[in-house]
Amino acid sequence: MMTFKLIKPQRLRDDKMRLTLLNAVRKAARDIQKDFEKTTETWEHKPKFESLVSLTGPGPVVLVGTDDKIYAYVDKGTRPHEIWAGAYTGKSDKTSLAFRTGHTPKTQPRVIGSGPGGTSGDLVYPIMVNHPGTEAREFDVTIAEEWDGAFKRRMEDAMVEAGKESGHAI
Repeated sequence: MMTFKLIKPQRLRDDKMRLTLLNAVRKAARDIQKDFEKTTETWEHKPKFESLVSLTGPGPVVLVGTDDKIYAYVDKGTRPHEIWAGAYTGKSDKTSLAFRTGHTPKTQPRVIGSGPGGTSGDLVYPIMVNHPGTEAREFDVTIAEEWDGAFKRRMEDAMVEAGKESGHAI
């Protein structure tokens, strides 16, 4: 004679699962934000970065960014353009620009980081210059590529942990 015993699984504790996943997404967001902050580490002008996380939708989402215009100019680049002294544009009473002729940028395209940079050379005072534009640094694209696989692995690890926390470990 055989006896069968019904094995009833624990009730899914979805609150524990959600909390575990949310904490993992928040930690990833903090780490991604740190990468963005590395790109301005040596800048005097410090953009403020913010992050948003979500577990709604098809999967976890992290958005990190800033509304800082200067950061956007560096990240996306600028076209060649003329720069005139303020007296000729009505923006100030300055009749000439003033700058040194040499420049070493603090950032490089597709590099998550920031170096010393600076100016050198003679001080000049033109009323207008033809600025050659700025090469796009593409920090956002570079950071997204760097985090593509790492974020996926972190979320997979978090799901395993969430399964343990919820009582349904695999």
